[in-house]
Amino acid sequence: MSNPIPLLILGAGFSRMAHAPALQKLGPKFRVAGVFSRTREKAQAVASGFAGHVAVFTDLEQALAMEGIEAVDVALPILPASDTIAAALGRGLHVFSEKPIAESVERARALLSLQAGGRPGLVWYVAENFRFWETAWRVRELIASGEIGTPLLCHYPTLVPIKSSQWFQTGWRRTPAYEGGFLLDGGVHDIAALRLMLGEVAEVSAFVRSVDPELPPADTLVASLAFESGIVVNYSVSYALEQVRLSPWGVVRAVLSGSARPIRDRFGRKHIVGTRGSIFFMHDRVELVRGLKRTVIKVRSNDMMVQQFEDFRAGVREGRPIRNTPQEALRDVAVIEALLTAARERQVVRPARVEQETQP
Repeated sequence: MSNPIPLLILGAGFSRMAHAPALQKLGPKFRVAGVFSRTREKAQAVASGFAGHVAVFTDLEQALAMEGIEAVDVALPILPASDTIAAALGRGLHVFSEKPIAESVERARALLSLQAGGRPGLVWYVAENFRFWETAWRVRELIASGEIGTPLLCHYPTLVPIKSSQWFQTGWRRTPAYEGGFLLDGGVHDIAALRLMLGEVAEVSAFVRSVDPELPPADTLVASLAFESGIVVNYSVSYALEQVRLSPWGVVRAVLSGSARPIRDRFGRKHIVGTRGSIFFMHDRVELVRGLKRTVIKVRSNDMMVQQFEDFRAGVREGRPIRNTPQEALRDVAVIEALLTAARERQVVRPARVEQETQP
């Protein structure tokens, strides 16, 4: 494919695991021209995965001053990411950045002002894979088609033994310099999925607690979210679970014996109740229950990072509306910020309003 987007990758940690493989799959749609990391070896490791000459930088200002690039892929920790997005937008570069959009609503709005004041057609894409989650889209379709009647309530648990994951190993996550810690960093995924399925959040109340001192400032939240449609959601999340050690053979035996449900329930089985039926869902499975009839829908898996880069390219090269606008990402952060405020002030809080975006 002709006319690839010359791209600069900023960050060689998460990008090496997720962004670089997606860009490699997309081949001629992008041309990775350079890679920045504070550690030269990490930058070189990412650069070596792409054909042709790829410049390596350990100085961010030098990287952003590279001639010939049209876009940057910002995969940096939350606070430096905000500053880097501001610098890139100020240079008139298209931006693909990781979620959350910023550490706060206030900071996100300042960045949006920079984009609005930039050159016409400047695209800022805030990656949020849950807006490409096929399970959420299938649930949305079932609700819209009236399969469960009027949605009444939703139970949405997210239970993660985060200390057993690679995400716990990053120092900036273990000592966050922004409000919410994992409740913000991971919580925007849940809010994106809930908003995709159920619409906009009108008001929230919440309780927050800290169980594990290694997960500051808090690791557990239970909240009620009232949506504009009328449905009420119980959103419960904890990152303080102890790891469950499961051997591959143990998982196979559980599935074959029909006893896998305890495993699913341990990490959160979502449930929407309507006047005519219910929907249960997890990562790749949706169950529609009406009366005594249960219909199981297996949802195909897809490479959501590839889809997001393709969506970004369509916005840059063809001027198409993009799915992951910064305004959508700002609405996710606004809900999390409202939840944290509601817990702190012990009152019902309305999320900050976000103006409707205008599509190119």
